[in-house]
Amino acid sequence: MQHPRLLLLGTGGTIAGTAPESTQLHRYAAGVIDAEGLLDALPELASLAEIQVEQIANVDSADLRFSHWRSLVERIRQSLADDPGLAGVVITHGTNTLEETAWLLQLLIDDPRPVVLVGAMRPASALSADGPLNLYQAVQVAVSAEARGRGVLVVMDGQIHSARQVSKRATQGVGAFHSSGRGPLGWVDDLGVHLPGLERHGPVPFAGLSLPPCWPQVVILHGCVEPPQALIPALLSAGVQGLVFTGTGAGQLSVVERDALAQWDGQPPLMLRANRCGSGPVHRCEDHAKLGLLPAGDLSPQKARVLLLLALMAGDDRDALAARLKTLSG
Repeated sequence: MQHPRLLLLGTGGTIAGTAPESTQLHRYAAGVIDAEGLLDALPELASLAEIQVEQIANVDSADLRFSHWRSLVERIRQSLADDPGLAGVVITHGTNTLEETAWLLQLLIDDPRPVVLVGAMRPASALSADGPLNLYQAVQVAVSAEARGRGVLVVMDGQIHSARQVSKRATQGVGAFHSSGRGPLGWVDDLGVHLPGLERHGPVPFAGLSLPPCWPQVVILHGCVEPPQALIPALLSAGVQGLVFTGTGAGQLSVVERDALAQWDGQPPLMLRANRCGSGPVHRCEDHAKLGLLPAGDLSPQKARVLLLLALMAGDDRDALAARLKTLSG
């Protein structure tokens, strides 16, 4: 029997990490084993798919660069366009920035075939390492008919998450990933892939966008009691092209931050308001809108930054960005 064909792209992370001792869960080196090695260590995958392996990077995901993102997007687009018989793509990834990469791909990849990201919370050398089962289940999802048309997915700890909703919510433990609001889309186990809902992914707003070698500068600012007064003027003077405010509560900026924006006499950058609470939407506020700030809805600050990066590359002004946000919110 001929198995489906998949492309496995390795980027490193804990799933490819090792430590001197099997009981070491925190002190380890990420991105040691290459993607071919991960495949060799999991012969059970041969029963699911014929897998082509390529290495995009082999780093801790905190050390990923825009150049890695660009290579990843280009390779996925090329492979899906050139090979109609390809069933899907699986990406091994570090957990620290996995949600950002997943959301980036959701905004850029326009194809019904599954693109599935997977990582691990324990290095490959650990007792009860979670990477092998996570990878096996990610391949299960990627070759399943149920996953087609669902957008970019994340598979961790037997759960299937959408790129829009998923985030890492814990520093340890195999169940560190959660989806705010509606929860995960489904689950995967030895009985198969279970995606009971009818939900399909929404628009792909940057499907045709070419990614340049140099990306815009977009900064995330974290709301807190008495933020530094000089920070915003310094960033604006330095010419940053986008700001994402991680506001308190429902995305509120402090008087210090609002005054700094009001006193700026230059052209304001594109700016979004997210929140630091971890879940819940940010809605339009007239006082903030007068300063040029747009609400990021239910996007986390890091996902709002990804959206803003792509909007700037697409040449969006504030009105165009507002229209994209409205479309994405459904």
